[in-house]
Amino acid sequence: MTMQQTAEYEADFNELAALEKLQYMQDYAKSSTIATLLAPLLCIPLYKDSTPAALFNIWFAVMTVAVIVRYILIRSINRTRTIETNFRLLHLATSSVTLVWGLGWFVFVPDTDSFNHYLMYEISCLTILFVGMVGYCVNWKTFCAFMIPLKLPEIVFLLMNYELTVWPIALGSMVAFYLALKMSFLFSKSWEKSFALRLRNDKLFEQLTAEKNASNAANVAKSEFIATASHDLRQPMQSINIFIEMIDDNNLKSNESTIFARMRKSVSVLNRMFNTLLDISKLDSNFAITQTQFTIHTLVENLKNTFTDLCVEKKLELRFDYNDGVVAGDAYLTEQILRNLLSNAIQYTERGHITITFDDTSENLVFQVEDSGCGIPTEDLSLIFTEFYRSEHSRAQYDGLGLGLSIVSRIVKKIEGQCLVHSEVGKGTVFTIHTPFTISKDQGNSPPTALTDPSQLTSNLPNFEEEVRLSESTPAYHLGIIENDYSLKEAYLEYFTNAGYQVHLIPHSEDAFTEYLVDMPKLNFILSDFRLGTKDGIYFIQKLREEFNEEIPACIVTADTSPQHLELFSQHNIDVLYKPINIKRIEEFISGCLKDN
Repeated sequence: MTMQQTAEYEADFNELAALEKLQYMQDYAKSSTIATLLAPLLCIPLYKDSTPAALFNIWFAVMTVAVIVRYILIRSINRTRTIETNFRLLHLATSSVTLVWGLGWFVFVPDTDSFNHYLMYEISCLTILFVGMVGYCVNWKTFCAFMIPLKLPEIVFLLMNYELTVWPIALGSMVAFYLALKMSFLFSKSWEKSFALRLRNDKLFEQLTAEKNASNAANVAKSEFIATASHDLRQPMQSINIFIEMIDDNNLKSNESTIFARMRKSVSVLNRMFNTLLDISKLDSNFAITQTQFTIHTLVENLKNTFTDLCVEKKLELRFDYNDGVVAGDAYLTEQILRNLLSNAIQYTERGHITITFDDTSENLVFQVEDSGCGIPTEDLSLIFTEFYRSEHSRAQYDGLGLGLSIVSRIVKKIEGQCLVHSEVGKGTVFTIHTPFTISKDQGNSPPTALTDPSQLTSNLPNFEEEVRLSESTPAYHLGIIENDYSLKEAYLEYFTNAGYQVHLIPHSEDAFTEYLVDMPKLNFILSDFRLGTKDGIYFIQKLREEFNEEIPACIVTADTSPQHLELFSQHNIDVLYKPINIKRIEEFISGCLKDN
């Protein structure tokens, strides 16, 4: 801080401290007005009979005027005046009354032989002295202005009557006078230090508040950016996914098939990145933990369906070691933890195995994900759960955003669980997750321990050509599709028509939509985008349900990852899938809904 800045800071502090002191002392002076009125009245029974009437009446009249002047002066203190003027008014107000009290020595104590009068008036003055300390010692100058007019006449009176003065009492009074002055000075300095500390704390609090607000704003901006960016990128990615699925690589030449396989792999990497961004977007919302019951076997089957093909592609041995049981907890969050840990393990494992073990020795669900991958250096272990962090020793070899483990950490904290990690470079990594979800063992329905190796692995996904697609003998379901992306709409039409559905491409402009309803048959399922221009997918789904007076099963496939829309979809009984998503999975979802209905 420069000399000029120091001088400016001191000037600002002195002004603020003066204003604070003035406000406190003015409030005290106002609150003590009644005591100032009552104190002279008490002198009537104490001194009226023992004091000449004329002298008493003059003193009482002067005191009355002093009290009135004090009240007027105190009320005249306001912020329109300068601080110096206000302090002068306050000093004059306090000294006017205490001066009259000081002159009382010459009125009520005619000589020191009147010991009782002397002692009684001394006690009265000391009481006034200590009462004044309460209100005015925050500023030693004001306290001096209050006390000197009170004590100076006493000193003059004692000197004038020194031969008859009881000096032990007089000296005690002077010692009290000195100590009061010293205490007011020390307290005034202490108050200024305390006030300076309070200002500093207030400033620090304001800085912390500003930093917190900036951090919150940055988080909101990050969430909005992720949602917007993922929406704008997911839309074309969804079309790419569908067109890729519609290509039969058996009809390609050898070199074209190789190129196509590489392209599919690259698209798969992009899909995983988008899904990770979606998970982050969801975690940024105030999501709640859902308590449901699910079996370990169902959880394992879901994981197999997703990761078996990936392990086959990399020639990795995928093992699931578990005894079935019923878990009371959040199935979705549990699966999210495992999906991210498995994705991470597959990505960083080039050969060997990946083993998922569920521990049935504890009352709560505990599971491990072990791999024989590259391992994590010791110095990186404290950083791996940080968003977007990727270790330098593996950054150049593997794709990814560095968000998977961050998502795991955030979910584990949300469910109040614990995540432990043990790793050796070149040997592999073990993640152990302790959850608070209770598990009840069901040995009667326990399947044998699932163990698969690359030579036995086959895709657990349904054979969509044979199982999911409708057979010729099955009545065609009427599928309504609302989509504003032309290429995606055409892709849906070709795919679902080939799958045996009666596809109805419903326009999303209101006039065309109303006209289209006239000849449209009853729908069995509605597949819609969310953002459709002036109206959204919810609007058109509700209109179709009203038209047919039935709660038609509906699903919104959207690239919009805004967390607040999740509750909106739920309120309208509309399922949601997020782009980019495999077209076969959309078909599988629709087929499942149709079978349930």
